[in-house]
Amino acid sequence: MSEPTAPKKADPWPTQLRLTEEGQLLTVTFDSGEVFALSSRNLRLATPSAEAKRLSPAEREAQIGDRPVRITEIEPVGNYAIRPTFDDGHSTGIFTWAHLAELGRTGK
Repeated sequence: MSEPTAPKKADPWPTQLRLTEEGQLLTVTFDSGEVFALSSRNLRLATPSAEAKRLSPAEREAQIGDRPVRITEIEPVGNYAIRPTFDDGHSTGIFTWAHLAELGRTGK
């Protein structure tokens, strides 16, 4: 397996990650000056894990239900991403810096 390459100059680079509101909000500040407050619920719904990609949006919603979603841990993945662990035990989604910036920009 090859090593991940360093991000291109145009790729967003985080300068700060903050988990607040008892794990329900992840705020990411990028070197571009962009700041995105991403709800843990939206991150859980947008998880890029292989298992979740097979599910429809309705099936993803049904997995979570109406309960609040919290991030309990954030693990760095190399120098290009994070792997959050959610309170339902899901921890297989790897969120690259570019994916987090895209989620922040699109509001999804």
